[in-house]
Amino acid sequence: METTEKLKFNFCDGSPEKNEVVIRRGEAAKIHIPTGIKIENATINAVQEYLKKNGISADEIQNSFVVFSYENLYLKLSFAHRRENPDSIEGKLKLHPDLSVWDINGKTSYSTFSLADFIKMNRHYFETKDVAMKLVSTLRDFKASIDKKIEAADDKRANRRVLVAQVAETNIPENFALLLPVFVGTEPVKVNVEININADDLSCNLISPDLKQIIDQETKKVIDDELDAIKALYPELRVFQK
Repeated sequence: METTEKLKFNFCDGSPEKNEVVIRRGEAAKIHIPTGIKIENATINAVQEYLKKNGISADEIQNSFVVFSYENLYLKLSFAHRRENPDSIEGKLKLHPDLSVWDINGKTSYSTFSLADFIKMNRHYFETKDVAMKLVSTLRDFKASIDKKIEAADDKRANRRVLVAQVAETNIPENFALLLPVFVGTEPVKVNVEININADDLSCNLISPDLKQIIDQETKKVIDDELDAIKALYPELRVFQK
């Protein structure tokens, strides 16, 4: 037996003939809850860029916070944290891949010949091509210069280490300058690099106290600049150091 239900409608804007009533049967569609935005491992300015765009509700800022770390080189925003699906934006300060190419202060070891070839192929990092090619020539002639120095020595058993040091000091520059981008998204900076030569086998590697200092100092500066920009946008946004 069918049941009959009486429905009563009140039309507030005039005659019922001018209105339409649609009756749907069955299960109602599920309420759609949008998923939150999840961004990971983006560039360090990702949080600032997110907050600068339209659509940021000032009311939700009080339910949002930023966590940052100088040691782990990141900034992370949790936006509208009390919402069912909050947004999460993470920006990281990444060392530029060009640094790994040179492996300064790393473990890569060269012969003087292989280092000369490497510098020749990467001479575009130098301030001028002439500086690079002069260093290439010096490195290629280094072993011959050592052999000549030993041959000319009165004592053929003279301390080889002393002779290597003398030739290195005379022929190889104390340091040379490279123009290298230190972090992804930043402009190249001048980095002074030294060639460290092993007197036993004439192997050499690249070292730079300057580069380590730049990384240590610039890391904090870049993160602090981002935090200042974020605080300028939303001073009330909570910020925590991890």
